[in-house]
Amino acid sequence: YDGKFYVIIDDTDPEKILPNAYKDIKKDCDWIFGNVTKYINSSDRMEIYYKYAEDLIRKNSAYVCTCSSEKFKKFSEFREDCPCRNNDLKENIYRWKKMLDKNKDGYKEGEAVLRFKTPEGMKHPNPAMRDFPLARINLTKHALQKKKYRVWPLMNLAVSVDDIELKMTHILRGKDHRDNAERQKMFFKIFGKEYPWTFFMGRIKFNDMILSKRKITEAIKSGEFSGVEDERLPTIASLRKRKYDPKVFEKFAEQRGLTEVDKVISSKDFFDVIDDIGRA
Repeated sequence: YDGKFYVIIDDTDPEKILPNAYKDIKKDCDWIFGNVTKYINSSDRMEIYYKYAEDLIRKNSAYVCTCSSEKFKKFSEFREDCPCRNNDLKENIYRWKKMLDKNKDGYKEGEAVLRFKTPEGMKHPNPAMRDFPLARINLTKHALQKKKYRVWPLMNLAVSVDDIELKMTHILRGKDHRDNAERQKMFFKIFGKEYPWTFFMGRIKFNDMILSKRKITEAIKSGEFSGVEDERLPTIASLRKRKYDPKVFEKFAEQRGLTEVDKVISSKDFFDVIDDIGRA
């Protein structure tokens, strides 16, 4: 369909970035896909996220909250609006600029968060929808941006902006992201945009393989594995080292199709299927 394939590297949490991931992700995607149009670092799009954040504030659809997380949780539990929700535009703009302020007058980490102003407020039947956060202060030095930014977008701000700006038409996502999809629909509505067609996919759950990035990193650091290419790990680098043809994984995905059903599988059964596809 003459589409474009963007790989977006989500690097808006300075604390969780692995510096070598920028190079490794590109190398892995070039191998397994071979048709990436462009690689995009989220941290290079900060000014775009900031523009949308301020537009939300000016549309009375976001506000800066200075309540502690514990206090806000209580408001949500009792379905009471946070007092910050009633601040006027002037106060919210002042607070937003104070979040961005790198000088001593700026908010400190943990003192303020930008929240989406859910139309139903704290009365929304789903607690996950109640004035969810969009951006927060994190003063950790960023792998690429260093100390250039101090306010970082959370997933629902960054993904919504990217989907609008990059003109997404169809979304395939894990069914564990249903709530995020509902949040992002509200975001699209504020800006008068039609939300893309969306399908929620079931997960493939391996019962005998470590898939957590954090756990794999810790295991490599402890010496349990030799590195990301260790053949006992389910990494793209490992599959590449084992001389697999990338096309077998494409065929596996096609055979599985679009389904909401979760599948539990052992690593042996998975690789038996992959090997059979490769021999076909």
